Amino acid sequence: MTILDYLIVIGYLAAMLVVGVLHLSRASESVRSYFLGGHRIPWWITAMSSSMSSIDITGTMINVSILYFMGVRSFYYNIWMIGGVALMCHLGRWIRRSNLVTAAEWMSFRFGEGWAGELPRLTIAIISIGSLIGYIAYAYVGVGKFVSAFVPPLSADPARNAQLWGVLVIGFTALYAMLGGLFSVAYTDLIQTFILFLTSLYISVTAFLTVSGDFITANTPAGWETLHPTARIDYLADVALEGYPAGAFEVFWPWVFMWGFQALLSFFSGPGMGPGTQFMLSTASARDTCKQGAGYELLTFPKWTLVAGLALLALATPEIKIQDTDMVLPQIINTILPMGIKGFVLVGFLAAFMSTFSISINNGTSYVIQDIYIRHLRPQAGGREFLTVTYISSVVFVVLGVLAGLSMHGLFELGIWVFVILGGSMIVPLIFRWYWWRFNGWGFAFGMIAAFAVALAQKVLQNKFGSTLPDYYFYFLMLAVSLAVSVLVTLLTPATDPRTLQEFYRRTQPWGFWQPVHQAVEGGWPEFRKERMLRLDLFNCAVGATCLFSLNMLPVFFMLHNWPMFRALLLVFALTAGIMYRSWYKNLPTD
Repeated sequence: MTILDYLIVIGYLAAMLVVGVLHLSRASESVRSYFLGGHRIPWWITAMSSSMSSIDITGTMINVSILYFMGVRSFYYNIWMIGGVALMCHLGRWIRRSNLVTAAEWMSFRFGEGWAGELPRLTIAIISIGSLIGYIAYAYVGVGKFVSAFVPPLSADPARNAQLWGVLVIGFTALYAMLGGLFSVAYTDLIQTFILFLTSLYISVTAFLTVSGDFITANTPAGWETLHPTARIDYLADVALEGYPAGAFEVFWPWVFMWGFQALLSFFSGPGMGPGTQFMLSTASARDTCKQGAGYELLTFPKWTLVAGLALLALATPEIKIQDTDMVLPQIINTILPMGIKGFVLVGFLAAFMSTFSISINNGTSYVIQDIYIRHLRPQAGGREFLTVTYISSVVFVVLGVLAGLSMHGLFELGIWVFVILGGSMIVPLIFRWYWWRFNGWGFAFGMIAAFAVALAQKVLQNKFGSTLPDYYFYFLMLAVSLAVSVLVTLLTPATDPRTLQEFYRRTQPWGFWQPVHQAVEGGWPEFRKERMLRLDLFNCAVGATCLFSLNMLPVFFMLHNWPMFRALLLVFALTAGIMYRSWYKNLPTD
């Protein structure tokens, strides 16, 4: 990099640190101010921040490399993200009506006090902390590999050099995230969103003008350009993505089935304990939460534009020699981009990383403060005290995450484990909590613990014993174990207190199997009027998912110069967007 590139990056980092310092006093007013912005942050800003939290360096490195090697069908890997449409349709308004601070606190709201409510609350807090450490390890490996490709080496050993730079970048990001809480996260994300938009625009325009449709057809295997599902992808027989043996993805249908099944389940589960819940709880109303969910989904659009543009530029650059499949992205930037632009694009990727990492730290520490420290140790803790504990816990999380990351290497393998396997370990209890009145806190806690144990066992078998059993076997085994344990434990333990269920149902108004509770609420609150939204919500989820997927695929086929597919997707997007305006926007809640 040149002096100009370094100055651009240093200037950006300094500006982000200043924002954190400026919001320090506002964040220290109370727990709600630190973790939820005091419900004063506009929904469109939290939508930007939420969308930025789904875009990071490590994820972009993974998506660029698998698109480069797998082709357009690699987008099925991310199909689970369309499950977020449910947040704008029904789950967002249900979550916001609790008026709580954390997802773990929500457990007491749903399952009551006593151990039947306390055990799931502690379980989700502890598992969220474990998941945060896993995410830090994932982010640490990716950002270290990325940054070390552009800066002077700190060690002659490439692996050690990536580790050292990963520590520096993660340490700096944790510092600015700790200073201002959700205020600094949200308002820096506002800046970072515009940076990412400009970066995406530059890369996509460059790719479109550089790579022609004929070039793509001539330089990729047959079928690389198509999105059509297939049982096998023959040209992947010799491809060995980092962390997987050659040919692991040649038989493609089980992977698509796993990713698609995760997407389907996520329509009904909602977020578990990640930043998504925190953003929804931070809005001023249930109506704003629904709009925030829509904004989040729409603002992920630049991510796929960026991924497609970078992969096409890699195809058109013969100087790029792929030794490590995780290094496709850094090689593209180093080889293609001119002086000044390189620094700006680096800032765009650092912005994406810092956004995702900072909100994850903020979210993880909220469980330590709200669900462990204040709940069990120091209920009278004041602003300065909880800030001190927040800072200490953030440092501990970073250290543990870095230590875990030292034993991990392949980003794609790690990404599937963190987001599909580890994320999927929560999904069965998360579904039951909304739709089955008999489901209790014991079933929730033990169902989640059992699934989490299977997820950890998979990683131990892979790292310690060299297991080559495909991930999808563990995924469906984990779901089966979680389902069996959740139902069995629920039926063997007492039901949740009726008063707790009635208050939950009256405020949240979920649909599902709630008939006994519904009758009790109607008897106790004659003025109660239940929302009749089941069919409309399901309809909006289906149409919204189609709308979102077509929107995200539009720039991909535009850059591929595939005009018939582009026109078809444009028509689908226009029709579904019009339907959503009438069926979703016109029926937003008033509370």
